[in-house]
Amino acid sequence: MQGSLFSVLRLPTALLASLAIAALVSCGGGSGDTSPPPPPPPPSTPLAVLAGTTDGPGMQDGQGTAAKISTESGGMALASNGDVLIADPGNHTIRRLSPTGQLTTFAGGGPTRSDASSPGPRYLDAAGTAARFNAPQAVAVDAAGNTYVADTGNHLVRKIDASGNVTTLAGQVGVCGNADGTGTAATLCSPTSIAVDKDGNVYVSEWAPLTQTLPAEPTGNPIRKITPAGVVSTVVFKVSQIPTPGQGRNNPARFYPVQLATDSAGALYAADSNDHVVRKFAPGGQATLLSGTVAQGNAGHVDGSASAAKFGELQAIAIDRSNRIFVLDRHLGTPLREIAADGSVTTVRRAADCAFGTDGLPPAFCAAKRLAVDAQGRFLVTESSASSSFQSYALIHRYPRDGAADLKVGTAPSPGWADGSGSTARFDGPGALAMGKSGTLYVRDRNNAAIRTIQPDGMVGTLGRVKNPCSQITGPINEVAFCGPEALTVDGAGNIYSYSLKRILKATPAGNVAVFADLSAQLNAIPAFLDLGITGLVADDAGTLYASSLQGVIFKINPTGAVSLFAGNPNARGHADGPAGSALFSGLGSMALDPAGNLYVVDGVYHFITGVGPTIRKITPAGMVSTLAGRANVPPGLVDGPVSQAQLTVEKLAALSDSRAHLAADAKGNVYVSDPIHRVVRKIGADGQVSTLVGQPWGQGFAAGDLPGLIDEPWGLAVRDTTLFISTSNAVAAVKLP
Repeated sequence: MQGSLFSVLRLPTALLASLAIAALVSCGGGSGDTSPPPPPPPPSTPLAVLAGTTDGPGMQDGQGTAAKISTESGGMALASNGDVLIADPGNHTIRRLSPTGQLTTFAGGGPTRSDASSPGPRYLDAAGTAARFNAPQAVAVDAAGNTYVADTGNHLVRKIDASGNVTTLAGQVGVCGNADGTGTAATLCSPTSIAVDKDGNVYVSEWAPLTQTLPAEPTGNPIRKITPAGVVSTVVFKVSQIPTPGQGRNNPARFYPVQLATDSAGALYAADSNDHVVRKFAPGGQATLLSGTVAQGNAGHVDGSASAAKFGELQAIAIDRSNRIFVLDRHLGTPLREIAADGSVTTVRRAADCAFGTDGLPPAFCAAKRLAVDAQGRFLVTESSASSSFQSYALIHRYPRDGAADLKVGTAPSPGWADGSGSTARFDGPGALAMGKSGTLYVRDRNNAAIRTIQPDGMVGTLGRVKNPCSQITGPINEVAFCGPEALTVDGAGNIYSYSLKRILKATPAGNVAVFADLSAQLNAIPAFLDLGITGLVADDAGTLYASSLQGVIFKINPTGAVSLFAGNPNARGHADGPAGSALFSGLGSMALDPAGNLYVVDGVYHFITGVGPTIRKITPAGMVSTLAGRANVPPGLVDGPVSQAQLTVEKLAALSDSRAHLAADAKGNVYVSDPIHRVVRKIGADGQVSTLVGQPWGQGFAAGDLPGLIDEPWGLAVRDTTLFISTSNAVAAVKLP
């Protein structure tokens, strides 16, 4: 009945009140119906999408649109068998794309340490996905099938042999420098583009360190040469234009990396956006200006002879097997241009209008970042955006010389606001979840500033949609903005509770939102610690609330709104079990109640300040506090095993509340903890074991089916019977529990 009441909340307020009263009378005030509520729809597989869509960027292998890549586009290179190797900087991996559209992870994976927030380096020489890279920006492939990687974040060039074994070819881990030498005796600085010639010599361009001493005539971005034996030398690469203030090296925003490619004869080509030209280096090192003219303010888009041509920001350069040269030129969109052997330029493809379409994406080539050309002469481009103004997306398209794409890898996210069933519904950043007694699942739809409902039959509805700014927190529910990631909880009568800073808000089934309790006096009386507001909230069936704070205390609010201290010491923080009044807590977060009345709370928030590691604390109805799982004397981590040895992670370093763990508890004594940092959901079993139930560490995407599956940044949790509900990306997922 709650869902049917709220479904009319978009009507005028006066009519809402009369309809709500009539509805309450007809169903006995919400308590006269003794029939058991319907169970939630069971997932078709152990892990499935209940409502919404999981499209978007991420880290997921698969065929075509089932695959995901990061929004940080990296370079591509063609292998002799037709596969395309792709640097995926955002996922710290090297991916492999087959001609049929199958995307796999070739090398690299998650962080070296189990602690995803560790400042330690992402570096490890190993085989395949056991190796570690740090934001690799580019790849090149030689005739023997070896892949070379510009490991930008580590200041290295790495080599992957045909069997997938990763080794370090040149550079020192974490050292930005320009010293020539052999192998790890040399230093590189943020290699950004890479190419390999017919003799196995590797060339890399670098971001020149802005702190280095410059010669009288600046040399622009250094280009380094690495022989097959690992000997590193510096290629002389002068520019005729001396940067002046506001240009080039003195303005990092205008100082672009040089893009490299080689032809079958061994010549090296450098696309230089700082001078808006393309240069050619003969195998012997002789440099010539192939196309464009070096001059201040020479950016533009002009086809024609070598001396007449003009370029803008040269995003990428690629050479096909016939030695035809192509560049992506970010000027008036991203035109694809061809440079002939004599340096003359023609535009191959150019979008006439780069306005965003109805799908929220620009047309072909407008957002192209990287380029490769396959054996059939088709162009592969990565198209991506991480802009906050538009949706973030990451796609790979393959285009013939003319016509539409014949291959698409990845999908764009589909955030929005739409009621409906299953995949027809749309959310925009769903967060906290709460389960009502009737079986209605409540969802805090953060970016829509609304509370959404999912009924037992899977139908998604909206409890009104905000028309006012986020400052309005009370009033008719269809005029209140539920902004931010704050918790949701529901009592047995169908009242919905949330909070805003130090005030607890209550939304009645009639659709009125008011301040239920103000904890300002209680919180202001406690020594301040970073955030003075409420951090967790949970209600029992009778309408008693529990509110946690970073100040290490939990308050109890009775059904009339009276506030009392329930657990913790207002004058001390730390970690100590025992009676609720003498127990010590550190920074507290989300909470959950089980059917037996046991209260569970996340502890150890802001561990990097307090030194108290993350744990889950349990408080019995009798008021005894114990540590359910985790270790207060160790930093966060992802370690399964006995509860006394397991390590948990409950927040990102930024400690934003929408990046913190959420809790849920079932009737069997199991507690579930979301870990959006490692992108998993952990289970603290009644058997005393901690395990990873859902997701793969550091995986980004969604893979339905058998557990653990794959899930992207799980946030809110709720459980009913044998189904666990998880909010993720722009969807709500369901897990069939054993």
